[in-house]
Amino acid sequence: MSTFLKLLPLELDGIAENDIIEPARELEKGDREVGIMSDTVKRLFTLGRLLERDSIQSILDGKYCADKAKKLELEAKASELEAKSHAINELMWISIRDEFSLWSEGTGVRQGFKVVVIEEEENDLPPFLKRFLIGGQ
Repeated sequence: MSTFLKLLPLELDGIAENDIIEPARELEKGDREVGIMSDTVKRLFTLGRLLERDSIQSILDGKYCADKAKKLELEAKASELEAKSHAINELMWISIRDEFSLWSEGTGVRQGFKVVVIEEEENDLPPFLKRFLIGGQ
């Protein structure tokens, strides 16, 4: 088993309640609230955002680094963190769809840790294809 998978439960448990990041998006037209994110999903959301932030910071640090070896190291770290952020976000969306049985509907998360179904416009892509192409919202 990879170190990433071994450490994931520890990473999630290590997120204090007061450090949990709330989704920034407000309820939008066409959103239908179906529930509230579970504690585990809140932690996955938070970890994904923290990894994304750290990846962006590594990119910025590398951009302004004069030492070529250090720059390559920072670029590799950014790539690693981006991939882990993506994987954590996918686990979050799978967890939400599984918990709320939303496998055939477009889903999103909103302020207040609300889980929503996004009512699709008539000419929009089918939800499963939209998830495949652009992920959840």
